[in-house]
Amino acid sequence: MNNQTVPGDFEPARRAWMAAVGVGAGLFALQGGLAAQRKPDPKAPTEEELKKAYEETENLVKVGSNPDRPGIAAWQQKQGMNLTWPAKYYLPWPAGVGHQVYQSWNGNKIGPPRATHMQAQNYYAWDFHIVRGQYICAARDGKVTNVVDDQPPGNENANVIYIEHADGEVSVYAHNGSNTALVAVGDKVLAGQKICQGSNESMHLHFCIWKGMIDYPCRFIDFAADNGVPQYGQNPVSGNKGPDSNQIAEIQADFNKGEAAFEKKDYLNALKWYLAATATEVRVEAYERSLERIEECRQIIDAEINAAVEEARGGDMAKAEKSLKAIQKKYGDFAKTRINAAMDELKKDPKFRDWANKQASEKLWLEARRAEKFEEWKKAEAAYRELRKLYKKGEPEYDLIQEKLKKISIGRILEE
Repeated sequence: MNNQTVPGDFEPARRAWMAAVGVGAGLFALQGGLAAQRKPDPKAPTEEELKKAYEETENLVKVGSNPDRPGIAAWQQKQGMNLTWPAKYYLPWPAGVGHQVYQSWNGNKIGPPRATHMQAQNYYAWDFHIVRGQYICAARDGKVTNVVDDQPPGNENANVIYIEHADGEVSVYAHNGSNTALVAVGDKVLAGQKICQGSNESMHLHFCIWKGMIDYPCRFIDFAADNGVPQYGQNPVSGNKGPDSNQIAEIQADFNKGEAAFEKKDYLNALKWYLAATATEVRVEAYERSLERIEECRQIIDAEINAAVEEARGGDMAKAEKSLKAIQKKYGDFAKTRINAAMDELKKDPKFRDWANKQASEKLWLEARRAEKFEEWKKAEAAYRELRKLYKKGEPEYDLIQEKLKKISIGRILEE
């Protein structure tokens, strides 16, 4: 690698997103979040706690479009308070410009019968005062999947643009001015890119997020007040500048380093550089190509693991074990994740259950050694006894475990 610094190993957040979408990058990498704009709070939840909270929130959100979901309050009250949800979007108009909120979530401060956001697919929607001649911008990087731009005055409310994002969410821009669209279906767009103008007929942009045709919460990265959720009557000012040239250049540089490693068949370092290039969602060509390369690297590593598994299935478990150790040494944490998945599949066959458990025993070894280090004798003994079941007398691991159990027994006696 010509003495270049290689990005760090696959941290948990990146692995989680890789597992979710099968390629690279992640929910936490995508979100800018209001937290990033403030000083670190020692009482702030950990990344793992946030991930759990996001998953719990999504489980409540995705059941269907109704007013009982997280962040939705009675129409007289502020919306979005106490909502734990990542901020992934910018206000959908050019940076430095403010537009008044005509309507927020659940008909905020308007109420029945005039409010139109007290119904399915719109509980989490906004109406922003934007007219013809004023630009609407992509709120986040993505791909254009729907453009209706030809509805004339009298029916301009039917003009709409959809942009699909990496996590399956879709940002919806509705009631646009006719014949103002600057994008077409299939276009890749960046946050801050102008996509159309407002309408003098509707006098507002209707903006919401859908996933599977269910409305989802949205917190804005560039709006610090009220938990990132603009309220009725406010005039939020956009910070939607899009990526700067330095950020795009860094993505291109990481991609180039990944390509150099890939050419040398150094797939582990290639993966690290490609993951660095996709750490933040900026849908430039180098970002897109990095996602494709991550998938190629994954398939190459999977093929090596599958070949070793087939050796085991054919009866040559010693050779398979040697191959898996070499793969794990070569590809590190990424290989461990893939090997454990393969072993979970093999455990279903009684002929391979013990052998598969043995290959996936690293976590149990770590637990046993940690408990021993901190003299948690009961935990250490339980872990080592579980490990002993995986080995036969005469194997070095079996003998080591026996020695460990003797040491633990002495430790417990001395403790008592």
